[in-house]
Amino acid sequence: MADIFISYARPDRDRVEALAAKLESEGYSIWWDRQIGGGTEFSRTIEDELGAAEVVIVAWSEHALGSHWVRDEADFARSEHKLLPISLDGVLPPLGFRQLHSIPFASWDGTNTHSAFGELLRSLGAHKHADGIAANSSSSSSSSSSSSSSTPVKPPQGLVSKPGIAVLPFANMSVDGEIEFVADGLTEDIITLLSSNRHLSVPARTSVFAFKGQSADMREISDALGARYIVEGSVRKMNQRARVTVQLIAAERGEHIWAKKFDLALEDLFESPDDIVEKIAGSVFAQLTWAEADRSERAPPEEQGPWEYCQRTAARISRAVGSVSTIHACMEEMEKALAIAPDYALAHALQSWGCNAAIINGIYEDRELPGYIDKAKAHLRLARQLGQDDLLTLTYIGASENFAGMQDRALHTLEQVLRRNPASAEAWHLICQVYAYLGRFDESRLAIERASALAPEGGFAPLHAWYRGLMEFLAGDYTSAAPLLERKALEQPEYGYVNILSAICEDVFGNKDAAFKYIAKAKEHNPQLRPEKVAGMILTQFDRDKGQREYDRLQALWSAGEQ
Repeated sequence: MADIFISYARPDRDRVEALAAKLESEGYSIWWDRQIGGGTEFSRTIEDELGAAEVVIVAWSEHALGSHWVRDEADFARSEHKLLPISLDGVLPPLGFRQLHSIPFASWDGTNTHSAFGELLRSLGAHKHADGIAANSSSSSSSSSSSSSSTPVKPPQGLVSKPGIAVLPFANMSVDGEIEFVADGLTEDIITLLSSNRHLSVPARTSVFAFKGQSADMREISDALGARYIVEGSVRKMNQRARVTVQLIAAERGEHIWAKKFDLALEDLFESPDDIVEKIAGSVFAQLTWAEADRSERAPPEEQGPWEYCQRTAARISRAVGSVSTIHACMEEMEKALAIAPDYALAHALQSWGCNAAIINGIYEDRELPGYIDKAKAHLRLARQLGQDDLLTLTYIGASENFAGMQDRALHTLEQVLRRNPASAEAWHLICQVYAYLGRFDESRLAIERASALAPEGGFAPLHAWYRGLMEFLAGDYTSAAPLLERKALEQPEYGYVNILSAICEDVFGNKDAAFKYIAKAKEHNPQLRPEKVAGMILTQFDRDKGQREYDRLQALWSAGEQ
């Protein structure tokens, strides 16, 4: 659920879209009916979002005066004392609403420095202090004057572990002195990228280069640098080619976790080394999630803490996303983490994701839904407040925002992560789905290809085929989507949503019997599931007519299966 609900008339869509984008750039989460399609759940979704929002911006215009939807929404907002009116074209609000000042937006030029937008931010700031609405950005002068900045509260020292990972100087396996220079550069660049993860302790260049050319035991290096993991590598020149070899070592056990050879043109090594650096760092990031999750499983109870709980949750997401047992286990783990460290931003982000995952996958009793919605929203707010500069936390904030139907906001969040860490395979993976729901399918395909290239193993790698299938389904390419969805359904038969999409594909192909089998499987593994519970995932896609047709197919299949 979003901080702000925008009520408007359809002919004013373009201006409202621009306003929503500017408000999102100021740190607010926005809901407007771009995020919903037609169908039986249309009015219910609006009611839910309207009730949950902290502020309702009503965009009055000549068009809005004739809309019963806008009047009803304005009346509700006024009765709940959260109405904030603006006038898009200078028109006066209808009788009954003129006692409240409408901020004049007729001359607004689309910037966040315009006086009208500044007045809106100041009004939102007043609501913030009164009702707790969360705006985290202070990117403009107007926003910094209208919203107070809060210093994130960090968990007490010692409660959250930070695994150390040391990148040893890459060895030059050639006699070429230029290769030595390149090897040192690779080492430094990998250190820089890994250091972008605030949850890791990465020794600086000066510390690791003290071991250059030495053959010290890994455990000795680990003790000296305080590193749980060691990255070591080499560079070899082979005529006009180069080979970069990398391995990730668990220093405590002296075990190799991951190793890979990268072959590339020699000129690429000299002229554009960023790609190889990002692939190495991306793979290391991905492997660390699983390594830390596996380590925590072996650790005694006294060594279990918030970081360990979060890593197990992240690993579960990648290995069995969407199942009833996985989502419940994730939420239980996050409750344990937050009981120890109530201000741990990463745990709040993952708990928000868990609640939203339960909602969109229909894993709840009807009476539980309001509680899940409230929890998802509350944890997302805290994650934003406490983790606004934490790239790992922001990654899962983006995932939660996407699940909550705030694709524009999720896009902003994940793009922020990728600007600062282009080696985040997790962020590339998640933004693939965001692009797909926004109808930007070429970008979605490029994103998943980038995620696969950065981290073909570990991390979110098991989900790449599933996300490709979802993307092709949303693009309307059922022929490409069906085998990918079938593969995921075989790997994880308890995942209701993938069974539902597979059923729709088979129905499109005219394979009714196969479609009914998928529906039966979805019901078997989640008896709570009903079509209306997953309507948001189907109806909110970019092509609303397509979404409505698919939802109608699902309802027909479901009803036929119950006869």
